[in-house]
Amino acid sequence: MGLLKHVLPTILDIKIKNIMAEEREVAKAVAAEVTGTYVVGVWDFMLPPLFAINLLKHQRSKEAFILNYLFTKKLALDAARNMLQYGLKKNDCLAQVEKQTSAILSSDRKGVYSEKVRLKQLLEIGLLIDHYQKLLVSESKTYTDMVKAAYVKRDAFSAFLYRLSSAEKEVNRAALQIVGKNVEAKDFVARMEKAVAHVRDTDLDNIFPLPDEPPSMNTN
Repeated sequence: MGLLKHVLPTILDIKIKNIMAEEREVAKAVAAEVTGTYVVGVWDFMLPPLFAINLLKHQRSKEAFILNYLFTKKLALDAARNMLQYGLKKNDCLAQVEKQTSAILSSDRKGVYSEKVRLKQLLEIGLLIDHYQKLLVSESKTYTDMVKAAYVKRDAFSAFLYRLSSAEKEVNRAALQIVGKNVEAKDFVARMEKAVAHVRDTDLDNIFPLPDEPPSMNTN
């Protein structure tokens, strides 16, 4: 029985798997819109999606984009899991994330990461930790049901998505400062942010559909 306990997935395992599966589907949908026929290489380190623009001649474009898009999401989900599984405080988990991102910054030899980007990422990760915790403590298991249980109303979930989008854009603005006036990079970021908004708006409508408009009473 003890062995089965370590082999069989726990409810927390299932929830985390479903959350990451959803995040990956979002990343795939965004990648389909922004990478197009371009091909992007796998980066040495997990950095903001912006830097894919420098690797357009390599293979595995969409998978490279997806992995990098999921970078902050995975760090945040791991932190949320550690808080629930081991009783750690959010600040302790963020301190661990800070060590991980600092190590990436120290290892960067190509000048594609910066302290400002890292600090903006930490703010995004903090927001995501709170979000994932809400989902994980709900009594539901599927992603859609977890979101419904955690946010209850469309406006509440929409407000979170707006805060997340704002945090991600701050990361992108910081990253753009590294490449200066690179027009191609700015275009890439604009297309990426537009694609993210489109995918999330679709998810929002699927999870919390808008009520049907009442039929018009105009008899003229």
